[in-house]
Amino acid sequence: MYTFVNDALTIEQKQTIFENMSDGIITVSSDGTISYVNTAASKILEIPSDSLLEQSFDDTLLANKKNKSFNHIFHQCLKRNRSTSREVVSYYIGNLVKYFRIKITLINQPEDDTPDYIFQGMLVLIEDITDKRNLRQHERDCAMLFAGIVMCITIYLSVWSLLRFTLHVPVRISTYTLMIECMTLALFLVIVFFTSFSFKEVGIIPSRNKFLPHAKQTLAIAAFASAVLLISKFILQLFDAPVKSYYIGGSIHGAITYIFTALLQEFLARGVLQTSVKTLMRVKYQIPISILLTSMLFSLMHLPFGFTFMMGTFVLSIALGVLYEQQKSIWGCFFLHWSVGYLSMCLFF
Repeated sequence: MYTFVNDALTIEQKQTIFENMSDGIITVSSDGTISYVNTAASKILEIPSDSLLEQSFDDTLLANKKNKSFNHIFHQCLKRNRSTSREVVSYYIGNLVKYFRIKITLINQPEDDTPDYIFQGMLVLIEDITDKRNLRQHERDCAMLFAGIVMCITIYLSVWSLLRFTLHVPVRISTYTLMIECMTLALFLVIVFFTSFSFKEVGIIPSRNKFLPHAKQTLAIAAFASAVLLISKFILQLFDAPVKSYYIGGSIHGAITYIFTALLQEFLARGVLQTSVKTLMRVKYQIPISILLTSMLFSLMHLPFGFTFMMGTFVLSIALGVLYEQQKSIWGCFFLHWSVGYLSMCLFF
């Protein structure tokens, strides 16, 4: 902030400076009416200047009881007869909450607190920090989710190694799948109730305009991948590789069950893990690194199914990570995961 000598600038020059500021400026006269509102303040408060000028400051800006912190600093400022430093407050516009940094300067205030103090007016400086605050909150949520996923994977692999190599307890594959699904459900509940993530950010709500092109792209990739799997099956059988002797296995019940497994795992891998890593990684190759790291962590969760299965999961996860970055939705990834993943299990394992 700069301090100008009163006679150094004309009123028009001062108004030009205020109009070009990114922060909002509001001045209130001695009778409590709003005497000036710059363009930035009108945009920040989402109220036209004409609706504020010559109106009571209390009746227009302090009438909403939901804005407790906003109203409180003005009441305290006038009660104590003191200007305030910049304080962060919340401010509701309808159901939308914004965050402001407010500085109140009382005009012609005396040096000491005297009982005969007379209000001469005030100048209010408003900085909209909503985007900055939401970004910091988003980064904290990403860090919390990433730490939660790493902790879940660590516990999951520790339990697996304890049961298999220490206690020698045989555990069915369906049990490991159930553990993954329980972790995914827990993270979903955390996102819904304890984070600032929206369903669109985690890829649950797709773009309507791009739904048809993305569906065609997904079906084309699924057809190509299925053809590659079928050809690979035929070639491996020619060389007597240890794969299933019959052509296609599985069942309708297994395919239906795998729908839920694929959906939950894609939500976990792409919607949560890849999104969190990408937000936290501020490096040159942000997207490739987030895809690689996500695929490594996600494939580790399939280690109990065998090394070959884990590597297949890694390759598939890389492809799905690239597709997710193109479509910004988990639904195409889910369909590929379900169709290609279940077909490969039927053909080879």
